[in-house]
Amino acid sequence: MARFKKLLILLAAAITGSGIPVFSKIVLQTLNPEEMMTIRLFVAWLVFLPWVWKSLPKKFSDWLAISLVTLPAVINMVLFANGVQFTSATMAQLIYAFSPIVAAVIVVIIGQEKLTRGKISGIAIGFFGMMILLVPSINLQTANTLIGNLKGNGLLLIGMICWTIYTIASKPLNNRFASQVISFNLLVNGFLANFILGGFRIFSPEKLGQIPLSTWGWIVYLSVVCSIGFFSLYQLSIKLTSAVTTSIMHYLTPVFTFIWAAGLLRESLNWFIVLGGGLTIAGAYLTTTAKKA
Repeated sequence: MARFKKLLILLAAAITGSGIPVFSKIVLQTLNPEEMMTIRLFVAWLVFLPWVWKSLPKKFSDWLAISLVTLPAVINMVLFANGVQFTSATMAQLIYAFSPIVAAVIVVIIGQEKLTRGKISGIAIGFFGMMILLVPSINLQTANTLIGNLKGNGLLLIGMICWTIYTIASKPLNNRFASQVISFNLLVNGFLANFILGGFRIFSPEKLGQIPLSTWGWIVYLSVVCSIGFFSLYQLSIKLTSAVTTSIMHYLTPVFTFIWAAGLLRESLNWFIVLGGGLTIAGAYLTTTAKKA
């Protein structure tokens, strides 16, 4: 039962995170990346604060220790929001699909985790399923559109590595602090970084007044579900499993993104999505239920 609980948490993280690219694209029609991230994370940490207030560290040294771990994730936020503008969504998913592989290599090198045959099989099957999921998108795009440009792909590649480092570094930190405290720290630092980089302009009365009511709805969803929900579940998964297992989420997220598209945009589900989705879920199952070495 405990193993299925871990899988359910990983699936829940993938579901809450799957709406990020879809709804971010909608908000980016009105705001620039820094403004969108600033208002999204501001609303998120403001809503989250009452729930974590009593758990927040009292010492500055503790807050600094958490901030050093979440720094790579903050860098990823900035790089992803800017890099995705210069490349295709398919290429972005493909780049982040390498996160479990990069995580596996790093944890073995530093000795944080030993990989079993079950985990290796899960990573391989999940990656294969991810490739099948991307086949329809690849067929519908020209090579130039698919690949994007060097700037966009470079930013996403660095962002993926930063996010993977954050995932790995979070594991020992979860032994000292609650997962929601780490998530709250990430929201605050992400807000401050984007605020300094130009997002502060969003707080002008004129700018706020230009945001349509429907866009505010997506901002709130991105803040509550895709920020508080996703980051908290992601950290909880790291605490209960491992960095490699949690990074498998990057295989699962596109599955639910396609489901979002089918429900909201009336896009049809094809056998690529069914087969690829089945394999990614199977890979996640093998990875989360694999016995420790």
